[in-house]
Amino acid sequence: MRESCSIYSVMMRSRAVILTLVLLALTSGVFLPVLAAQGDAAGWYNSAQNLTEQKNYSAALLAYDQAISLDPQFAEAWDGRADILNRVYADTTTPYATLMLALNSSNQALALNASSATAWINHGLILYNIGYYYSEHNDQANATRYYNEQLDAFDKAIALEPDNTGALFNRGYALCGMGRCTEGLIDFQKVKSLDPSYPYIDGNIESAQKVAAKETPFYVKYAFEIVLGIIAVTGAALWYLAVRKKY
Repeated sequence: MRESCSIYSVMMRSRAVILTLVLLALTSGVFLPVLAAQGDAAGWYNSAQNLTEQKNYSAALLAYDQAISLDPQFAEAWDGRADILNRVYADTTTPYATLMLALNSSNQALALNASSATAWINHGLILYNIGYYYSEHNDQANATRYYNEQLDAFDKAIALEPDNTGALFNRGYALCGMGRCTEGLIDFQKVKSLDPSYPYIDGNIESAQKVAAKETPFYVKYAFEIVLGIIAVTGAALWYLAVRKKY
């Protein structure tokens, strides 16, 4: 499926996604806890968070939707909805459409509150999955585009919260995935210094060190361009001195 699909067609498919999740909720019996939620948006949001912790994703999505219906400006509920859709997309019959729904919800959350590092991290994770989807379907151009946007999202999260270990870890992971493990290693090491017990950090540092050791240094990779730049700058400086002496 190509990205050129219209938003209209994506939204039409969302109905099938939501219907699938509702049916899962009903058949698994996880819809009942949602019915006990409080009647206001905050109550539904809290219920959704609890259900997410229990991995009752279908019911959590319904609770987030209810919170949003009561308060369309509820940025955290939009972000929670995006997170759920991103978690379940691979288990739906329309994974790409579900990812687009997740991205749309994430965009809405950020439009309401762009100062949330958590929302930017979530945005980056969604973009990663979209990039991976394109990569799996042999569309490297779009995969690279979304991987780059993913990195930008993590950069924004770190700009807001420089010591956010989740943002740093995910940016390190993204950089390594893009062949920039020398930079990714720096992020992993900072995570380690901030939280030595961060999940999987030691293994990622070890892997990043091995990959980084094989990466071509910047000054070697771009040696020709650097030499040309030096020649150009030197030539310009000599020409300036010669003209200056003449006059």
